[in-house]
Amino acid sequence: MFKGARARERVFVGLMWLVSVVLAGFLIGLGSLVIGDLPRVEAPVAIEQFVDPARTAAIKRDQTALAAASAVAEDRLARAEEAFGQSQSAYGAARETFENWISTRSATGDRSQDPEVLARTRALDDLKKAEQGARTARDAIQSERDTLADRIEANRIADDALRTAAQPAFERATFVQEMKVFGLRLALTLPLLAIAAWMLLRKPRGDYWPMKRGFILFSAFAFFVELVPYLPEYGGYVRYGVGIILTVIVGHYGIKGMRAYLKAREADETRAEPERVQSIEYEQAIKKMASRACPGCDRPLPGVEGTQIDYCVHCGMHLFNRCGSCETRKFAFFRYCMSCGTPAMPDATPKILQNG
Repeated sequence: MFKGARARERVFVGLMWLVSVVLAGFLIGLGSLVIGDLPRVEAPVAIEQFVDPARTAAIKRDQTALAAASAVAEDRLARAEEAFGQSQSAYGAARETFENWISTRSATGDRSQDPEVLARTRALDDLKKAEQGARTARDAIQSERDTLADRIEANRIADDALRTAAQPAFERATFVQEMKVFGLRLALTLPLLAIAAWMLLRKPRGDYWPMKRGFILFSAFAFFVELVPYLPEYGGYVRYGVGIILTVIVGHYGIKGMRAYLKAREADETRAEPERVQSIEYEQAIKKMASRACPGCDRPLPGVEGTQIDYCVHCGMHLFNRCGSCETRKFAFFRYCMSCGTPAMPDATPKILQNG
């Protein structure tokens, strides 16, 4: 399936990256479990811990009693409303019947029915009194229910006042606990980051570099995902302050490293040709030449019509020479002549690219 040594080498590099990513994934999973269990080191802080327990218990008892009394009052009010509705309906129906009967009597003018008029009137008055009694009973129960509602509201306000008074102490305790957890996160993360930085800067990196690379990926994840989001905010001052400090540190060492690199490259361009060639990796030289850049100084090589470039116009490195056996023009970094296969001269052979 994969033919050629270079293809196999690319497959090997891909597999080593896979090893790094898989190892980092397992380490991240384990680290997340450990980090997630850190808050369990102490019991969570609750605001009830900072409220007067005696006053809280009294308020709770009052709440229970008032809730029960309110439920009873609501039930009584519902029955009183039903009784009032029934009495109101009975009085309305009786009044309508009475008015119809009176209209009929007035039409006939029969005075013999006067005693019945009085009886019907008394019955209607009794119904009206029953309606008024039902209304009075309903209004009394409704007033009782409203009084209970006012007491329940006052009880709730008292409970809120207790919690409001306890809020500062609760916030301080919460902050202290968060700082403890953050300190534990920091104690776990910083050593990992220090070890990862040592592995990253250490050269040569060795045969086990893929595993070290996986550990470095895990450390970066632990720092930026498990630690940085949990920095105490203080209104955002801490996060922005830490961001500024990290940016200044990275910028400082970045500028310092770039200056050292430029200085080293200038010094490299003044070295003898054989030393410069030996310091360049073979694979790097091939890639640079394929992109028409000088392997020595990384600057682009200009194209001049009708002229073959044998030397870099920027740093003077000898890029093309001729085979000592067949005089064929060839890239100076080729280890063998492409025409006759003659090995290149020892002083023109770059160092081999190290694996890892």
